[in-house]
Amino acid sequence: MKFKLRHMEVFRAVMLTGSTSGAARMLFVSQPVVSRTLAHIESSLGLPLFDRKGGTLRPTDNARVIFREVDDLYGAAARIDGLVENLKEHRQQRISFSSSPALGLRVVPKAIKRYLATQAPASFSYKTSLVKEMPADLLGKVVDFSLSIWPVDHPNLRCTPVFDGRICLAVPKGHPLSRQAMIKLEDLAGVPLILYQQEMPMGALIRERLRAAGVEDGPLVEINRSEQACALVHEGVGAALVNELCVDEELWSGLTVRPVDLELPVAVYLVTSAFEPLRPECEVFVRLLVQQQAEAASGR
Repeated sequence: MKFKLRHMEVFRAVMLTGSTSGAARMLFVSQPVVSRTLAHIESSLGLPLFDRKGGTLRPTDNARVIFREVDDLYGAAARIDGLVENLKEHRQQRISFSSSPALGLRVVPKAIKRYLATQAPASFSYKTSLVKEMPADLLGKVVDFSLSIWPVDHPNLRCTPVFDGRICLAVPKGHPLSRQAMIKLEDLAGVPLILYQQEMPMGALIRERLRAAGVEDGPLVEINRSEQACALVHEGVGAALVNELCVDEELWSGLTVRPVDLELPVAVYLVTSAFEPLRPECEVFVRLLVQQQAEAASGR
């Protein structure tokens, strides 16, 4: 066999990630190993698979034709893996997905509970992932889909907003601002603030709006995850401007959430592979999740 299964795995990883370094991260090997294997594949097949220009890899027409067959093979293998797991667990369906960590506090558990209460028996494989980890998990078929509070930009992934949220203010219980029905940005002058890091798009946008409202003080604490902010507010450290989808007053009993007069684009995104559709049971789960959030929004 000229094109061995290991060769197919490396070739597929390069096609999905667009680089040998990306393929190396996806396969948990070193970049030189991928480069050597790729060169060996082209030599064995007698076909140029990539044009190398300026340090980039551009697939040839031959590579695209081969990739379709190789990806079909991997899809079949993934389905067999899923079938084996279902047989082991005596279940008909298995839903595997990841989400941003903050969604795992309340949003996702409630959606899983709703699915199990209303749909055919299923098993779940669920983990939390950072945005930078999601492409490898999706393209490597570790998960069926991901739910992210930040958009994911990748040429081989689809990223679709499925429901909106908003930025809210979380304050310690008993804080003077907790008595206001609506918080204006100018009300935050002199308040110890917990904000997303400046390097994060949302962090930069929030700072711009605060400066425009005359709030010039720098943050007391910078964070990169909403649950960190909630824990700090819970301990009375300060007030936090965070994504409302990541805050729950039942979980964080030491804080109070108030709406803020701040219009910024906040959403949860469904991230999927561009090469294959979601399975029906995954579509049902996402639909129930969206319905759940619509009901929560109407009850505000």
